[in-house]
Amino acid sequence: MQTLIKNRIFVLLLALAPFAMASCNKDDMEMERAMQVMVTGYNGSDHALQFSIDTTVFDVSVKNGDYIVKPASLLHFYAMYNYPLRRKNKTLVITDTVTKAVIFRQVLPESGSRAHFNFVYIDGKEVPSQPPAADPNTNKLGFFARNPGSNEPIDIFLYRVEEGGTEHRAYLAKNVRPNSWTYVDYLAAEQFTTKGMHDKAFICFAKAGTTDQWAFQNDETRSRVGAAGLFLPLAGEKGLVQQYFFTPGPWALEVSRMFFVPDRTR
Repeated sequence: MQTLIKNRIFVLLLALAPFAMASCNKDDMEMERAMQVMVTGYNGSDHALQFSIDTTVFDVSVKNGDYIVKPASLLHFYAMYNYPLRRKNKTLVITDTVTKAVIFRQVLPESGSRAHFNFVYIDGKEVPSQPPAADPNTNKLGFFARNPGSNEPIDIFLYRVEEGGTEHRAYLAKNVRPNSWTYVDYLAAEQFTTKGMHDKAFICFAKAGTTDQWAFQNDETRSRVGAAGLFLPLAGEKGLVQQYFFTPGPWALEVSRMFFVPDRTR
């Protein structure tokens, strides 16, 4: 009798096994999702910054500390974050590695596969970018020209030289106040309408009203940067909102492109 009962139990377990496996597989399929998390901007503090998303901490043990943002440096954080489907209030946190103070906290979107945040941190506080709404008739470009120790107005212009020596210059903004955000309307200038033209051009920063008195440390290499790869609007492109943070680095002008690259042909 005991043998018969054991056999029946065994047969019953085998019959139920496919349903149990199907249930587990279904749960596994719904268990996790992934989100691309990007933070762009600048760390202008004297301390390094550390990122975490929920319980995932990107400290010195991760990729040999590559995620730790050094003082006085551009901020380009990118991580693929996997999370349980039912998790709510997924949170990105930026922490000062010395004081342990939380200096930025933001809940990730509940839906979608991308989360992008801009974070400029100077003089112990966040400098919000506050971009304008998109305009279908033009493009909105934002510039933050960091110039420590100087508030002299700046002109920003595109510049390139043809093989025969002909110079082309198109202003992006004039009389810009440094160390704060400036937004301008922009449509591709006549001599800067194609990617090929941008690949041979520079974005230059000069003292207002001049073209050769360099804005940053009176140094040309710290006052201009190649336009290639910055995705400035081309001919026919409208409705874009794009922000750029510029700062003179130890050897050259540095730039943070503070937007996701739009899906457009280049």
